[in-house]
Formats: sequence, C-alpha cells, structure tokens
Amino acid sequence: MEHQETKFSFVYNEVKQRILNGQVLPGNSLPSSRMLCDQYHVSRYTVNRVFDALKKDGLIEIQPRLAPVVLDGEKMPGSEHMLRDILKKREGLVQIYRTWTLILPPLLVFATQNCSLEMMPHYKQAMRVSRIGVAAGGWRAFSAFDRDVLKIGGSPLLCDLYSTFELYHDLTFFTEQCPCFYDFFPRGSVPFAGVIMDIMKDTDPVVKHGRLTALYQRLTSSIECTLKHLAETAPDCPPPSEAAFSWRPLRGKDYFYMRIISDLNQKIGSGEYPRRTYLPHEKALAGQYGVSVSTVRKALAELEQRGFVKTLNGKGTVVIEPDSSRVSQVIFSSRRTEEAMRYLQALQLLVLIIHPAALSAAPLFTAKELDELDGKFAMPDSICIVEIVEAILKHIELEPLRIVLAETFRLTEWGYYIAYYTDRRQALEDLNGRVAASVQYLRAGDAASFADSIADCYRHVLKRAKVYMLENYNFYKAASVRIPEKY
Repeated sequence: MEHQETKFSFVYNEVKQRILNGQVLPGNSLPSSRMLCDQYHVSRYTVNRVFDALKKDGLIEIQPRLAPVVLDGEKMPGSEHMLRDILKKREGLVQIYRTWTLILPPLLVFATQNCSLEMMPHYKQAMRVSRIGVAAGGWRAFSAFDRDVLKIGGSPLLCDLYSTFELYHDLTFFTEQCPCFYDFFPRGSVPFAGVIMDIMKDTDPVVKHGRLTALYQRLTSSIECTLKHLAETAPDCPPPSEAAFSWRPLRGKDYFYMRIISDLNQKIGSGEYPRRTYLPHEKALAGQYGVSVSTVRKALAELEQRGFVKTLNGKGTVVIEPDSSRVSQVIFSSRRTEEAMRYLQALQLLVLIIHPAALSAAPLFTAKELDELDGKFAMPDSICIVEIVEAILKHIELEPLRIVLAETFRLTEWGYYIAYYTDRRQALEDLNGRVAASVQYLRAGDAASFADSIADCYRHVLKRAKVYMLENYNFYKAASVRIPEKY
C-alpha cells in the first residue's frame, strides 16, 4: 500500500509551497492557526508544529498573539533558479493549464448560480483588481474570490480542488517575473480580471460557460507560447521532467484501515466477493495490502459494525446480507455524516467533470473495446457506470485530468452503503440501461452525445441518492446539495 501522508506533513508541505510559489507575498500574514485548523481539519497542536517548522526554515516570523508573517529570506528561490525549475516542468504545466481550462469553467458556472457574488468575503478586493489590473499581488485577491465562490456557492470539495491547482500553476512566475508572457497575452484596454468579473456576473449559464472557456483557452495558449519561447531562448534549457500533479481530497484522513474498508466495500458491492462467501484470511489480506494483521482486523471490525460481513470464530469472515437499519446508524454518526456529504459532493463534482473527460477520451475507443464493454455489461450483477468510468480513465491523455477524475470517482465508493437496499436491482437495471445506451453513441462516432449521456447518468445517480437519503433516512443535510444543470 502506498505511503501514508501524515497530517503534519500535508499541512506543512502545502503552506510551504504557497509561500515559495508566491501565493503569499513577503511581509504578508499567513492565515491564523484557527483558520488553518478549519481549512485542513487538524488540531491547533499540528498547526503550531507547522509554524515552528516554517520558522526553522527561515520562511516566517512568529510573534505572540499575531498571525505569522512571511519573510523575504534567503530560502526563496531566485529568478534563475525559478526559470530553470519552470523549464523542467514545462510539459506538466501545459497539461495543468489545459486541464484547468476544461474543468474550471463548469465549476465556476455551477458555483455562481443562485450565489450572491457581492457577499463573498473577497469581492471588494477582486473588484478593485478588476479596475486597476493585475499589478503585483492583484491576481491573489481574485484567486481568493474564486475560492470563496467555489466553497460557498459550490462545496468544500470544489474549493479544495481549486486550491490544489493553485499549488501547481506557478501563475506568479508568468504574471510577475516573466515580461515576455505579456507579449503573448496582451493586457488590453480591459484588465483580465475585469473581464472575468464581468463574465461571472452574467446570468445566462450557457453564455457564461462559453465565455469562461474562451478566456481560459486564451490564457492556456499564452502560457504554452511563453514556455516554448523560454525553452528556445534559454542558454541551457534542461530536459523536461515528468509531470508533477497530485490531488488527495482525503489527505490526512486516508488511514490504511480506511483504504482497506473502501476497497473491500467496493469489491463486496460489485459482487467480486458475493454474499455467503468468505473473504481471504486476515494474514492473506495483510500481505495483499502490505499492512499488519491488526490493521486488517480493525478494518474487518468496522465492516462488521456496518453490517456487511460477520466474523465467525474458527471459520473466518463471511459476506452477509446487509440489514438496512444499519444505514441509519452509519449516516447519523458524526464521522459518517461527513462521509455521506462528501459522497454527494463527489457525485456533484463528477456531473461537472465527467463531460470534458468523456469528450476527450471518446475518440480513442476502439471497436474491440466497445465489444468488450458490451460483454461486461451483459454479465450478471454488472455495474456499468463503474466499467465505463474505468474505461474512460484509460484513455485520458491529460494526467491532471485523469488524477482528478480517478480521485473523485474513488470518493463515490461510499455509495455502496445505499446501493444494497430496497430496489437495488431495479435501480441498477435502469442505470445500466442508460450507460449501455450511451456507449451506442460511441459506436456512431458521436462523442458529444456520449459525453452528455454519461453526465446525465451521474446526474441521475445524484438525484436518486439525494432523494433516497432524504426520504428513507431523513438525512436532511442532503437537501443542500444542488444538482448541476447542463451547460
């Protein structure tokens, strides 16, 4: 099993990266310890350890009862070093900006619907930037405004994804340390930020989506031209390194035993471990996942508590017919409530990003693959939506897009909790029919209709899950989860 990141390490690495890439300028304050605790869901002790480590690195100054201040120290990368670093990762940066162009417009359009922009905490700063242009520090206010919109108008998951892109896009370098960038991206009479603010206030979601897409395509094209120019003119241009992008929405919470629960839950729900059959023995599972037997036992005990398995002394752990009453117990415990909301928010995000992912993957499907998919769809207890997403993932050429889709898809494994009960077979047959029909668009070479159809499938899943959790289990928090429209 892959390395597990600690809560300290992921907070330390992210805050340090935001300082080094210029998201927080020297002389400015970091968020307070309370704000970082809320943002990363960690204790004050962990945040204070992070502050101490950053102070030891020479990156911040800590004063009593004040937020830490970023220093203009020797640890900051110089312009030559930063240029070389940018050139090394130029291919990865192009992929990041192309992915950003695909998924950011639908996220922003969704989040701004029925959302009062004037009430966003950073609205005034963003409007000021829209009037004076993106001078030094200006884009930061607008990024903060975007985060406000995505978190308040969308969900914490959307905001977290946006924040992750901020860690990797190196916008500071292009806007503040690379004059030639503006040769390819003219400032024009209207500031770039001003154009975005004008678009964000548009009330027609389809028009807004089209204008945002065109604007970010222009930005991406300018980044590509700038990187090409720098590579051609640099005296000692380094060879490109592998693309670096990672998004871990469960970072700091993705404990080993939880990963085992998630994997076994998925295998039970998909029929890989049918009911009344035994799971592999604890020692075999420990070897399979690369963990201790005690970690496996903790995972199996949790699965038994949820009602999916039962451990029999001297025999092993058998998969059982779940009792639907366990779902209420699962949903209304504090930790499970967070998981349930994250599941609905993941479905919401999938509705928004599966369309560009499916559209980019569609031309790469072969007739043989489509025949294989039809064969899998015909198998008993097949869950076609899983099969089609896994097939799409294999054909996504933009690595950041593939990572975002894979991680979001992984969050939906929680849905197996409610997939077992009541009208499961009828619901699956309905969904499988929708997915199978979408594949026929691939056979006809209609990529746009295929992408629309797959997005509609996830829209249907989200609607059904939301109604199911409201009506069957009185999980009223589900009512706040909005269904994205088609843009």
